[in-house]
Amino acid sequence: MKITLIQGVPFLEISDDCTISFQREWIAHLKALPYDQFGEYIKSAIYPALSDKERMIWNRSTISNLNLHQAIIDYTA
Repeated sequence: MKITLIQGVPFLEISDDCTISFQREWIAHLKALPYDQFGEYIKSAIYPALSDKERMIWNRSTISNLNLHQAIIDYTA
């Protein structure tokens, strides 16, 4: 899992064929939180903003908060 820029827009790349657009404000907010507190922010801010297709991708994948945290750290380093 990693965050990559595609035409200047950050995307969460879950696997080679599964990506979700990821807003910069989400990255900044999650970076400020310990990964064990991601759940509430994801549930209240990120998940509702995803398209139906992105929600389906999110639900089908196993997204670990620790892996998401590492992807954010790597992206912002």
